[in-house]
Amino acid sequence: MASGISIGYIQFTIYLLWLTGGIMLRFDLKSYRLSKLETEAKVTRFLGWFNLAAGSIAFVGNWIYKTFLW
Repeated sequence: MASGISIGYIQFTIYLLWLTGGIMLRFDLKSYRLSKLETEAKVTRFLGWFNLAAGSIAFVGNWIYKTFLW
C-alpha cells in the first residue's frame, strides 16, 4: 500500500455474481420447472436476480469510487 498499488478483488466478485446469477436463471430454474418444484424455482429466480442486481450495483459503485473518489 505504501507504493500506491492496491490489490482488490471487487472485479472478481462482480464477475462471479454475474456468472452465478446467469447460471441460476438459465439452468437451475429450467430444471426446477421441469421437475415441477415451484418453491425451489421461486427461490432460484429470486437469488439469480439478486446476484445479477448485486453484481450490477457493485460494478456501478466501483466505477463511481474509481472515477470520482479515487
